Amino acid sequence: MKFSRRRFIASGMPLMAVPTLGLFQAKAWSSVSDREDEKAPVQLELTSKSIESVRRGLEWLKRTEGRRGGHGADVSQPDDIGCSAMVGLALLADGSTPSQGPNKTHLRRIVNYLIGCVEAMPNGNITSKSGTQLQNKIGSQAHTFFALLFLSQVCGEIGIHKKTREAVAKLVETVVKAQSPRGDWGQESWAPTLGTVMGWTSLRSAHFAGFRVGGSPEKTADHLMQQMKGSLGQKQQHWMHSLYKNATGIRVLCAMGKEEEAISKRAFADVLELVTRDNTAFNQAGGEEFLAFHLITETMLQKEGNDWATWFPKVRDKMLDVQNDDGCWTGHHCITSRTFCTAAACLVLSAPNRYLPISQK
Repeated sequence: MKFSRRRFIASGMPLMAVPTLGLFQAKAWSSVSDREDEKAPVQLELTSKSIESVRRGLEWLKRTEGRRGGHGADVSQPDDIGCSAMVGLALLADGSTPSQGPNKTHLRRIVNYLIGCVEAMPNGNITSKSGTQLQNKIGSQAHTFFALLFLSQVCGEIGIHKKTREAVAKLVETVVKAQSPRGDWGQESWAPTLGTVMGWTSLRSAHFAGFRVGGSPEKTADHLMQQMKGSLGQKQQHWMHSLYKNATGIRVLCAMGKEEEAISKRAFADVLELVTRDNTAFNQAGGEEFLAFHLITETMLQKEGNDWATWFPKVRDKMLDVQNDDGCWTGHHCITSRTFCTAAACLVLSAPNRYLPISQK
């Protein structure tokens, strides 16, 4: 039986050098050929070009690291909590952990930076800043969502277990309290449904790590389903709005086991038609679209089968085509942060590794 890091984290135990775990952590960043049970699917999904692309992307992301271990929205810019968390997720998806792998030092610094932000956070939000790109486009709690998502993925790492779980517990409380009676996290941003799905995703990740999150995820799912019923198939929508709204719906409905419902199939068909038709969604993508591609890719990864086989090669190859010569990806509107867009692109391309606990079954 395959070892599931997600189930182990949910047990609340620290990851220690026991035989089963040692095998998992060591293999997480070794050659895929060392794992016979994953050899065939990984080699079909990953190509030499995509592997090299991720390597270049991660090397560029390291250039955005600040003195405290956080990462800025671009090179030589101040630390940004949400971007730091996204960089951490990209490094995890490539196979490293805060304790092992070629990028363990970078990950440990990101963990320590984010824990420090949580320990010093004001009431009701991980940051006192307002008007950041992520807040303007995703919502006022955007940085809280991304920090919770990342830290809940590294719960249990030996040496940081206690502080990480304390930070996650504090963030869970903050996210739950910020949720509206409708099930969303506000409507003041440019893409509020992305904010809502990220709040939902962060709580779902914390739930998988063994934390109590109450009924908030279910409330959010109900809210998003109602939003989808009113918006799916509206041809007058701009492709950007259609993409991120469909992405949120696909992510939630499939997680609820409703992927065979007509509304879910229609959402996926609309998105697939968009990415197949031409390269507009990639050539003109902002950070919202890069995030949407990540959300859909994670969903199709879980679903597997024909939808995954149809979706991933198209998105992978088109994502490779818009990578810059220096290794980064650029946002062309709204979230223009090269750090955020590059991390999201690396998450898409690294998805077949199945290294993120939230990606595991």
